[in-house]
Amino acid sequence: MEYSREELIQICKDAVVEFHKWLDRDSYLAQVNINSIYMGLCAGVEYSYKVEDNRTIWINFKKPTETQRKKLLNNQLDIDSLEDYREEYGYDTEMFDGYGIDWNGHYLGGYLPTRERLIEADGGDWY
Repeated sequence: MEYSREELIQICKDAVVEFHKWLDRDSYLAQVNINSIYMGLCAGVEYSYKVEDNRTIWINFKKPTETQRKKLLNNQLDIDSLEDYREEYGYDTEMFDGYGIDWNGHYLGGYLPTRERLIEADGGDWY
């Protein structure tokens, strides 16, 4: 399946899951990753992708230009924080902190769920 930038942006929006529905220790990290990809796509950073098993879209970005770098923080999804989760459920050592893409680093990539995977999750945790 081919995905346009606009379709990938919409998948990012649709992949946001509130912390009450997180089911896995990496759920928060998956949400941070989605936000990072959303930032890069909205800032116009060049990217390539591949689809694995019709479930996961692997995104790789090129290094952003200075203009794109300035736009990165202008676009953020409203994801729940790990603090929200811990306030509700207590400190869970199984929940991993997450930092998303390091736009100054060497690896500028991450993953998204496919539309099919989101449909299967039916608004729940797709991770």
